[in-house]
Amino acid sequence: MRFLISLVVFISCLPSFAMQSGKALERYNQKSNSTPCVQAFLNAEPLNYGTFLSKKTKGIITVSKDNISKVYFNVTLKSNIGKKDEPPIYLRFIKQKALDINELLEYAEEGDEIYIEEFVSSLNKIDLNCAPASFMVSDNL
Repeated sequence: MRFLISLVVFISCLPSFAMQSGKALERYNQKSNSTPCVQAFLNAEPLNYGTFLSKKTKGIITVSKDNISKVYFNVTLKSNIGKKDEPPIYLRFIKQKALDINELLEYAEEGDEIYIEEFVSSLNKIDLNCAPASFMVSDNL
């Protein structure tokens, strides 16, 4: 008898579990389609996100957001120098106002990714709809 009651309760609650999982996926998809909220600059020239940076690039990176120049930002270098089937290595520069790109590129290899996002002091203030600006490192430029 207990088994039958448990089975009925489980079947009646099944649609509510399915609706919850669908809502979570919708939130995730919105984040992946968003555009960067910050604009990165190299020597006061705008960098278009999704472009390639040469390992020989020289200059200072600054960031602006909503027409406010020189906001604090985080830079993350995602390096794939590990062996096959090993996770990538991340190098972070946190709370920068300006960063010499040579400090970052000395650790970079061909195909590594650079992510630039606004520094936020509290987790409560993070905008989950903002994607970081991203760039790829190339030796051939």
